[in-house]
Amino acid sequence: MKGNKNPLINGIVDIDVYKSTMLKESGSQKDIKGTFKAYHLLVEETFKMFGGKSWHQMGDGRIFSFPTPNDAVDACLRLTDNLVKFNVGKNKLCLPLFVRIGVHEIEAKDIADVPEDERGKFAHPALDITGKLQKNCPIGKITVSKEVYGKIGKIKQDIFRPALVTELRKRKAFVMRRRLIMPQEEVLLYGLSDRQKLSIPPIPFPLWDKIAPDENINLSTLDKILEQPLLVVLGETASHLQGPISSAATSDAIGIIEIMAALKSNIKVTAGVDQWEDTADLASNRNIILIGSGIVNIYAFAFNDIIHPTHFVKTGGRVFNQIVATSNKGRVYFGPHTLSSKDCGLITVSKSPLNLEKNLLWITGITGMGTQAAARFVWELIHDPKATLRQATGASLIRPIACIVGASISEGPWEISDYYRHWRISDYNILWMVDRNGKSFEFQKQ
Repeated sequence: MKGNKNPLINGIVDIDVYKSTMLKESGSQKDIKGTFKAYHLLVEETFKMFGGKSWHQMGDGRIFSFPTPNDAVDACLRLTDNLVKFNVGKNKLCLPLFVRIGVHEIEAKDIADVPEDERGKFAHPALDITGKLQKNCPIGKITVSKEVYGKIGKIKQDIFRPALVTELRKRKAFVMRRRLIMPQEEVLLYGLSDRQKLSIPPIPFPLWDKIAPDENINLSTLDKILEQPLLVVLGETASHLQGPISSAATSDAIGIIEIMAALKSNIKVTAGVDQWEDTADLASNRNIILIGSGIVNIYAFAFNDIIHPTHFVKTGGRVFNQIVATSNKGRVYFGPHTLSSKDCGLITVSKSPLNLEKNLLWITGITGMGTQAAARFVWELIHDPKATLRQATGASLIRPIACIVGASISEGPWEISDYYRHWRISDYNILWMVDRNGKSFEFQKQ
């Protein structure tokens, strides 16, 4: 294509390591220095193969120019492949390294003679666009401008899709469809189909030590979390014949609707299904409410083992209908084959495994009725957290980060099994709580 052969048009790439400052808190100075030195060497060597030249560097962010936009895209695609091997052999940190890449075009003459010491403050519309493409790019992916997309040919165009993040959508940019699984994520995703794995955004912080909530975040401060830009992730409503994911209960959506109605006005709320691509694009830049267990929701499947205080029993790539709770006193199990009812639900709050500056609220149950009970508890926490905890526990100073509840019904001639598919569960019993220090509170009433 003519645009590809025009020597006056360069490709321009803005690349940065996702949350590099936080990444550098996960190892010794020797390992940090060695890992980032190896990363920058990898970028330079890969890009050099396609004619790429470093134009500017600020911290771990780099800008490269290429002979053509097509060369720039080829180089970035090769780099994303190489980063998988890098995370296996050269990354000495306990967390995977991901990048975000923006690709645009620029007239060669506009940047050719800019002195090195002036490049950090040099203003140019094309550089501004490239920077915004990078900053709004989904984790681990490549975003190309509409101009570049029109020059790369049909084969490579099929690798990209229209961008779904608002800032990128306004610019009619395109995002790489595929996402590569880093070795640090493989154990979390084991058991899912390839399509399901690709539907989940990269998980940069797959360790509880990283996502444990700070002292200002607990179940009594949910209103602060839910008033910020929010993404609600619901499980798929259809069963898949192959793999560990079943259909989600329709009632899962009922509880979250009532929770959202209890909030103060928040216009920055988006709801999505776990396997929608726009859900993954939005997930890293918002607080998340995750609805459903790993039996019905692939995000919950992936996050399950990261949430240390309480999660579902998971082994051999499958999640089972039993909850395990961990505290300083040891482990306690809830659900079938325990002293508690199978209709248990759990609620946890933590930092997001996708972005430590955002939070994750997980609401789920062993059964749909367990999820209803958990949602009701959250609804009451939003209305009056102190009174809800005091009434349930008799203690006003508890600041739980995780809780297990059991579905409850009023006394009468009915059994809880009579409620299945007939009535909503509107009450609960608190069975177990834990604070951020691992101190648990257990309750006899079940």
